Amino acid sequence: MQRTSRNGTSPKNWKNWTSGKRRLRSAAVVAVVAAAGLLGTAAPASAAAASPTAVCGSGYSVIDSHSLATPATIYLLYSAGTGKNCVVTIRDTAGTANFMEAWVTKTDGKRVIDTGQYTSYAGPVYISAAGTCVMWGGGYSKVSWTSDWGHCG
Repeated sequence: MQRTSRNGTSPKNWKNWTSGKRRLRSAAVVAVVAAAGLLGTAAPASAAAASPTAVCGSGYSVIDSHSLATPATIYLLYSAGTGKNCVVTIRDTAGTANFMEAWVTKTDGKRVIDTGQYTSYAGPVYISAAGTCVMWGGGYSKVSWTSDWGHCG
């Protein structure tokens, strides 16, 4: 029995012709699997929310937070080692750039603020506040919040 291709012609070297088709199919399968793997890992990484302690750095601990009516939270952190406060406003999930801000003020009037169009978080902003009180806050889109004076130390 003579083998023929789909168009009715018979290749001169059937074994090489069929193994070449298998190699092409195998390469296509590998390419599809590789692309699916890249897509599967890219989405969760971009959607992951930032951690306030990772944003502010080593030695900082969350001492207060305030959830906004939008999908974002403002965090106040403190480092006993440095005597500094850190404020960061973090979206629940990263997305397209949107207006965000984070700020902190101490009783002598010194204020540090970060404001702009961000995809994940605004800040961190730091202020040396050992022995004084702070007022802190932030915003996302058109919603903002400011604390009362507190966290005196």
